[in-house]
Amino acid sequence: MECNIALFVDVENFINGAAKIGLPIDLSKVIDRLREMGSIIVRKAYGDMQKALQAVNLGHQYQMIRNSFYSNLVDIEDVPYVTLNKNTADIKLVVEALSVAYQNEFITHFAILASDRDYVPLYQKLKTLNKTVLTIGVDRQHINPTVIGASDRAFYYEHLFLGDNVNSFYESEEESVVTRRKEYLDLLSTSVRNLSRTLISVSAERVLEALHHAKSDFNFGLIGCETFSQFLRLGVEGGYIVEDEDDGTYSPNEATLRPTPPPQAKIEEAPSRAISDEDAKKEAKIYENILCDSFNFKSFPNRAYRNRVLNGIHSAMQLNFGVTVSEALGGEEFQREESLTFKDITDRVAAEMERDGYEPFQNVIYKTIVGLYFRRCFFQQAREGDFQIASIKVIGIAKPLTEWEDELHRGYINKIESVLHKPMQDYGIAYLLFEKAGDDDLRKVDFLRSRYDK
Repeated sequence: MECNIALFVDVENFINGAAKIGLPIDLSKVIDRLREMGSIIVRKAYGDMQKALQAVNLGHQYQMIRNSFYSNLVDIEDVPYVTLNKNTADIKLVVEALSVAYQNEFITHFAILASDRDYVPLYQKLKTLNKTVLTIGVDRQHINPTVIGASDRAFYYEHLFLGDNVNSFYESEEESVVTRRKEYLDLLSTSVRNLSRTLISVSAERVLEALHHAKSDFNFGLIGCETFSQFLRLGVEGGYIVEDEDDGTYSPNEATLRPTPPPQAKIEEAPSRAISDEDAKKEAKIYENILCDSFNFKSFPNRAYRNRVLNGIHSAMQLNFGVTVSEALGGEEFQREESLTFKDITDRVAAEMERDGYEPFQNVIYKTIVGLYFRRCFFQQAREGDFQIASIKVIGIAKPLTEWEDELHRGYINKIESVLHKPMQDYGIAYLLFEKAGDDDLRKVDFLRSRYDK
C-alpha cells in the first residue's frame, strides 16, 4: 500500500527539546527519514518561532532556522502568545490535522514532531479514522510513555544525528543496553508465539510488524544490531525463537512453552563464599581490557588520575560558566555567547595537568569529556551546520562535580555490560573502579548498578 504522509511540527516543543540536548534545529534529517517511508504530502509547523528561539538563547539564528523550514517545504503558521506563557499552537495543530484526516482519505500516515502527551487524544481519534500515527520524539529520555503507547510507530530526532547506538556508549540511568536487549528478546519470543497461533508460517516481515505493533519505538539498532536479520539471529542463538532454514520462517522455541514446575518450598542455603582477591583481580583485568579496547586507551587510568581529569574538566569549565542547567534556563543573566568545544576543554585540562607534573593523556581526557556529555553532565549547544560530536559547544554545567565520578563509573559499567556475555562480578568491578573490594566499595558498586539491575 502506498504510504502518504502528513507532517505536523509543534515548533516550541521541537526547538526547546533540541536546544536542551545540544542538537541543531534542522528538519532535513526528519524529512529524509519520512521519505524512506513514503511520500510527504502535507508539511506544516505551528508556534511562535521567534519567542521559542529567544527562550533557549538562539534568537540570533531566527532567520536562518526559519529559512531552513522553508527550504524543507514546511509551511510555518505563526501563533503569537495570547498570554505571557500560553498560545494556541497545539489547538491549531490538532484542528488542522483532523481537517486533513477527514478531507483527504488518501493520507494514510500522520507524523507528529512533539513529545507532549496532550496530543494523545488526537492520536486516538486519528486511529479511529484508520490512520497510522508516527511520533517523532526529540530524545528518548524526555518523551512521555503514554505518547509511545498511543503511537503506531515512533523514532527519535537525536538518533538521526547521533546514531541509534548513542546511548550504548554511555547509557542513561534509567535503562541499559543489557536490560533493553533482554526486553526486546522477550518481546520477540512473545510476538512469534502469538503470530504462530494464527499463521502457518511466520516471516521476518510479519515479525517486524508485530514488534512495532507491540512497541511503537522498537529499534534493533539500540541494542547494537545493524540489521533486523542480525536481531533475529540473536533471538535464534539465544533460544528465544527457532528458524526454519529451508524457508526462512520462524516459530516459537518449544522449550519456552513447557509449563513451569510448581514452586517448591524454599530451602535455606549456606551463604556462598566471596571469591578470592586473585579471582576478583582477574575479573577486573577482563573489564579493564574491554574498556581499553572500546575507548582506545593504551592502559586504563587509575582512580587518582581519573579524578584529576574530572577536577581539571570542572575547573576549566568554571572559568567560563559556573552555573547549572536550572540556573542557565531560569536566569536572565545567562544570555551570553561564551562556549567551549570538547577540544578546548581537553587542551586546557592537558596544559594544567602538565604544569602539575601529570602526563596528559589527551585521549583519556577527551573520552572522559565525551562520557560526561552522554551522561547529561553538561548544558550544550550545537554549532551551525552538520552535527558531529566535535562541533558541540558546551555552555554550562548540568550536574555538580560531586556526581561526576558516579556518572563516569555508571558509563564504564554499562559499557562492560554491553560487551560482556556473562554476569559481572561486583568484586571485579570494585577492584577496577576503587582498586580494592571492602564492604564500603561493594556497597558503592551495588549503588552504581542498582539503576540497571533493580
